[in-house]
Amino acid sequence: MGEAHGDLRRAIDRVLRAIANPTETREPYDGRVELLRKRFALSPFETDVLVLCAGHAIAPDVAARLGGRPTLGSALARVPDAHIDATAPTRPLRRYRLVTLAPQFPAFEAPLSIDERVLNYLLAIETIDEHLLPHVAPLLTRLPPPTDAQRTVVDRIARLLARADVVSTIQLHGGDAMTRLAVLQAAATSRGITLLRLRASTLVIPPQELDLLQRLVERETLLGEVLPIVELDALDGSDVTKAVRTFVDGSSVPIAISAPDPISFAKTTSTSLALPPVTAAERFEAWTQALAGRDFPVGKLAQQFQLEPDEIANIAAALDDTSTFEETWSACRDISRPRLDDLARKIEPIATWDSLVLAPSGLATLHELVRQLEHRHTVHEQWGLARGDARGQAITALFHGPSGTGKTHAAEILARAANLDLFHIDLSQVVDKYVGETEKRLRRIFDAAERGGAVLLFDEADALFGKRGTIERGTDRWANIEVSYLLQRMERYHGLAILTTNAKDSLDQAFMRRLRFVVPFPFPDVTLRVELWRRIFPPDVPLVGLDPARLAKLQLTGANIKNVAIKAAFHAAHEHTPVTMSHILAAARSEFAKLEMPFPELEMRARG
Repeated sequence: MGEAHGDLRRAIDRVLRAIANPTETREPYDGRVELLRKRFALSPFETDVLVLCAGHAIAPDVAARLGGRPTLGSALARVPDAHIDATAPTRPLRRYRLVTLAPQFPAFEAPLSIDERVLNYLLAIETIDEHLLPHVAPLLTRLPPPTDAQRTVVDRIARLLARADVVSTIQLHGGDAMTRLAVLQAAATSRGITLLRLRASTLVIPPQELDLLQRLVERETLLGEVLPIVELDALDGSDVTKAVRTFVDGSSVPIAISAPDPISFAKTTSTSLALPPVTAAERFEAWTQALAGRDFPVGKLAQQFQLEPDEIANIAAALDDTSTFEETWSACRDISRPRLDDLARKIEPIATWDSLVLAPSGLATLHELVRQLEHRHTVHEQWGLARGDARGQAITALFHGPSGTGKTHAAEILARAANLDLFHIDLSQVVDKYVGETEKRLRRIFDAAERGGAVLLFDEADALFGKRGTIERGTDRWANIEVSYLLQRMERYHGLAILTTNAKDSLDQAFMRRLRFVVPFPFPDVTLRVELWRRIFPPDVPLVGLDPARLAKLQLTGANIKNVAIKAAFHAAHEHTPVTMSHILAAARSEFAKLEMPFPELEMRARG
């Protein structure tokens, strides 16, 4: 600060000498005054006015030598090379708030003051404008180093930043926010540039305030080697995106944007770069280093959770000598859990294999599905069967059959067997009448779930799927597009995606061929219904006279049988007795009435 203060004091003396002796040859400015003059393209007169204002702020003798505080009128009258438009709103002094005019004064009599941030710059005091504080996020000192694949993007951004003749918006999309920030910071650091992190959500402000914020950010950029970066979150709405477009389109300095997806602009030249994801091999190496000395199957962690190397290191650092693989797995699942509250419902999987009654062929298919989840790393990575083909790694399934036959129950069992989160997505709620909205919602679901490879259960697929290819109405073409988009995302999803439908016949063969597993959940026959009744009551339920063979004559699905069992149990608990056939038959009559089906009274009596 001492050297900068001396440079500024000499600059002040130069202006005062020029005012006293206008014909005297003037020495050029140096130090930060000269840098500021060049960066803001100030005229000699504008530079002198700024220096006088700085002098008034730090040197008490300046006001005495000038006969008072600097004003536009006094400057025009006394400073050489004066021009009247120096304090026009479009000129640098006022556009970038280098100086301010005191309000409630006639224009030429208004006292001029140097802005505090600009004075701090001239004095080499590192600070930031207080008006920017609500919009700025702090810089992070510990960021993950870019991977080899990401280093290519770092170099590309660095080359763009080196082109001072081009004002361009750099868009970095894909990956997670922390990794995008690490790549941008690495590129900026290589060019001696500091990032100015702006939270996109804080740009939703009135136009006048946004315009001022824009000019202050431009000033910050010009005062030093600074790159503003606007950071969007996956959950930011259209109002935030609109504000970002307005902010960037009106900027005259380079800006970087970190976002899950690229944004289109009306006026701004934009270079869009995709962030290469960390590969399974890179994750395997990171886990191997982080868990050195532990006999954990790191391949399963690397295959299942798409975590960044720094996240892997943080998880490993939190482990102690007694930590198990299951605890490590849970930590990965927690950190990668998607935020899908408005589009999906998280189900806590508690169902077990013993509770599922299904034909042997269906059970065998479900067990095969679990085996593929278990051994994906070996087959995909070590043996390379799906190398170079993202679709080859997808595990997709269709569960078809009437309501209440166990489709969601089976999805719970699979999620529990794989120790993964289960999210239930009602496609009838995701489908939107507006063109393109359904794809946006589906993209949000898959993008959010990708990191943890959660089990995604798309229920009510009939809402979206039908016979494709036949276009009879204008909306059919968009429905086909939505179906194609969902199929593409399912085929590239690295977790398990399950569709359920009550009407398999409405799906065409082209669609069926793109699914790896198709599991039927038919209406249970008598044999399956007997087994359902045998298993429906837990061991702690007191039973007297249960007759599964007789009850199996009631044509009910597994879900209906469960409803009957629960009703019967409540009746028995109210009467303080064990559950009897009379309780069950009374509950069954209630269930048949709810379903608007006649209860087979004669048949049940005849068999009683």
